[in-house]
Amino acid sequence: MVRFLQVSDIHGSLEMAVKAGRLASSGFDAVLVVGDITHFGNPAQAENILKNMASGRVPVYFVAGNCDPEILLTWQPGDSIVNIHRKNARAGGVELLGLGGGNISPFNTLIEFTEEQFREMLEGLRPSGSRFILVSHTPPYGVDADFGRRGHLGSRAIREFVEKFSPLAVCCGHIHEARSISTIGSTKVVNAGPAKDGYCASITVEGESVEASLLRL
Repeated sequence: MVRFLQVSDIHGSLEMAVKAGRLASSGFDAVLVVGDITHFGNPAQAENILKNMASGRVPVYFVAGNCDPEILLTWQPGDSIVNIHRKNARAGGVELLGLGGGNISPFNTLIEFTEEQFREMLEGLRPSGSRFILVSHTPPYGVDADFGRRGHLGSRAIREFVEKFSPLAVCCGHIHEARSISTIGSTKVVNAGPAKDGYCASITVEGESVEASLLRL
């Protein structure tokens, strides 16, 4: 059994990063940080936030969000903090596939991708087996996790990937008001809600079974 703490949309809140680190050390095997670590900040701010979540004991796997600086797509702080954007990693026997950035929006934020760019990046993210989690800042299109004030705001390319490969779960964020657990086929889609407001989620994987719960920091 592997327990992940899912945290997203911290937007520079050191207070919530500290709380997440404390919660992570209470029995979680790893932290999945699903973007918007900073609020238009810099790598030094991101590193401080991520180190507080790692607390020296629990590894942190992260992708950048649309409000993070572009350098966070390739930045590797090292130690127990691992950037998985466009990469595969393993945590407790579960494969993690990472996809950072937001989709095109009216707000012209720092990291935004077209559907074609998402599709191209996902082409290079092939899972080695069926036991994997997609860690994506942007949610797939047409589920509770992407439903905001302007309707469904997620990515069709990400949805296509989920329908094709059926990950155990999609850990996403980005749409603050869409805190939810829903499904696409057998895949659980979890938007933990913005950590800056004290929200998070737990993902427990045991064999091919996945349990998800929405929590508070």
